[in-house]
Amino acid sequence: MRRLLIPIAALLAVLAVPAGASAYTLGISDQQAQTFTNPLFAPLKIKAARYITPYDVLESPADKAALDAWVSAATAAHQKILISFEHSHRSNSRALKAPTVAAYTKELKKFKAAYPGVKDISPWNEVNRCHALRDGSVQGQPTKICSLTTGPKLTAQYYGAARKVFKGSKYRIVGLDILDEQNVNKTIKYLTSFLRHASPDPKIIGFHNYSDTNRFSTTRTKRVLQAFRGKVWLTETGGIVKLGSSFPFSTSRAAKALGCMFTLAKTNSRISALFAYQYNAPADPSTAFFDAGLINPDGTPRPGYAVVKSRKARSCHK
Repeated sequence: MRRLLIPIAALLAVLAVPAGASAYTLGISDQQAQTFTNPLFAPLKIKAARYITPYDVLESPADKAALDAWVSAATAAHQKILISFEHSHRSNSRALKAPTVAAYTKELKKFKAAYPGVKDISPWNEVNRCHALRDGSVQGQPTKICSLTTGPKLTAQYYGAARKVFKGSKYRIVGLDILDEQNVNKTIKYLTSFLRHASPDPKIIGFHNYSDTNRFSTTRTKRVLQAFRGKVWLTETGGIVKLGSSFPFSTSRAAKALGCMFTLAKTNSRISALFAYQYNAPADPSTAFFDAGLINPDGTPRPGYAVVKSRKARSCHK
C-alpha cells in the first residue's frame, strides 16, 4: 500500500497543475542601484535582475562606476544578474557606429575578467530598434545593427563571439533581444534572418513584448513563439504609464497591462523568464518621454506594484 501511495500522490500533484501552465522566473529590469535597497523591493520577492550597459563599458569610467554600483547592490540583494550590452555611451558619434566583431570580442573579454560573477549575457539589446536622438543622447541602435539588410548577420556574429568568450555550461547566452513593435512582421523577418546566420541555434532569445502587453493582445508573442522553438525570455516588458503621445499618462491602464503581462507569460511553457521594466519612475514623470515605473518618484507604490507583488494575471482584452 505504501508503494502505491507515492505514485498516486505524484499523479495528483500533476493533475493539480492547470493545463498550459508555465513556470517562469520573475525578474526586474531597471538601471538604478537604489532599486535593491528600496523598502518596497524585497516584498516583491524578485530573484533576477537585468541591466543594460555599453559593450565598451570598461572604456568609460562613468558607465563602469554606474555598473559597479548596480552589480554590487544586485549581488547584495541575492539577484541572478543578466547583463545586456548595447552601443557605446562615450559619444554620440561612437553610439552611431557598430563595433567590428574583433573590437566587440575584445571588450567582452575585458568584461568577463572584471565581472566573473555575471553568468547570464545578452550580446545586444533591442537589435531592431533604430537610433533616435533624445535629450541630446542617442537611444536605440546603430543603423548597421537595426537594418534588416545588415543587422541579422552582424548580431549573429556578436552572438557567436559571446559564445566563444563565455564558454561552458555555467553561462547562459540570450541569442538576441528583439522588440515586438506595433507591426510585428519586421520583427519576425529580423528574427528568422538572424536564426539563418546564427550557429549553433541559440537555446534562448529575449523578446520585448510591450505592444502585446499594452495593447492587450497576444498575437505578436504567439508569432515569435512560432518562429523560434527554444526558450523565450521576456527580457523587457511591463505596463507603460506614459510613452510620448501614444500612451498618455495613466497608472491604472499600466496596472491592467501588467495583468495582461502575466497572462502572456503563462501562455507557453517555453516562456521561462520575465523581466518587468521598470521599477523606478522618472524623476519628473510630467516631462518624461517614457515611464513604466512601479513606484512614484516619492517612493509610494503605484497600482501596478500591487499587481506585480501578487503576480495577478488578467485577461488580455480591454
